[in-house]
Amino acid sequence: MMSCASVSVSHMILGSVPPVKLPEKIYLEKFEAVPIGFQVNRRGKNLSTLMNNEQTQLANDIIIRLNKYVAPTVLVKADEVPSTGNFWLLRGSFQKVHEGSRLLRAAIGLGFGKTRMETNVQLIDLSRPGYDSILLTLQTTGGSGMAPGAITAFTPIGPFVLSNTLINAGGSLGGALGSGISIDRCRTAREIVAAISQYCVQEHLISKKKGLHPKQLGKLPYFFMSYQKIFSIHV
Repeated sequence: MMSCASVSVSHMILGSVPPVKLPEKIYLEKFEAVPIGFQVNRRGKNLSTLMNNEQTQLANDIIIRLNKYVAPTVLVKADEVPSTGNFWLLRGSFQKVHEGSRLLRAAIGLGFGKTRMETNVQLIDLSRPGYDSILLTLQTTGGSGMAPGAITAFTPIGPFVLSNTLINAGGSLGGALGSGISIDRCRTAREIVAAISQYCVQEHLISKKKGLHPKQLGKLPYFFMSYQKIFSIHV
């Protein structure tokens, strides 16, 4: 089955003062969202509901993965001020959410009707005040809709890719109809946590064995790089 979604990390910038140990807790603020950044077919109350849902679901996705791979993580309540001490604060914003066209993704695919989700992210050390408290900043970017749609079945290569086409066009199986901002959101959460994990490995806070590897924009995925390295050693 062909992949229909991809999100990458870019513009990773490390702070000037690294942490000496993992935090006791990570506080997560819901990512900021403004209507102008959401290019979707909704207005008024429906748009507000969608934005709130994306904020909540992204926070939940990130919390689950941070709890598993980095450190205990909790959501900051609207009126809550995070404690100072050996804690981190993760905050961010939705820069762009474009829902594309599900019909075009299902019928044609290959980038037609594709979605887009972009975020800015900031990780802050709450044990230090001021600019030196910034541990890491990064951006994520990516979307869904590169898989072929149903029209592929009517091309000369149709008989060879028909089975994949049916899968790609079948929403219940995670293909073109099932692609969209919900997939982008899950991938975005995964890459944000992977970037934080990689940062922790680099600062010797967690072992390489337990570390995750984000997909960095313009770079080969980690497993391709590892294979390439192994191959070059044996030839």
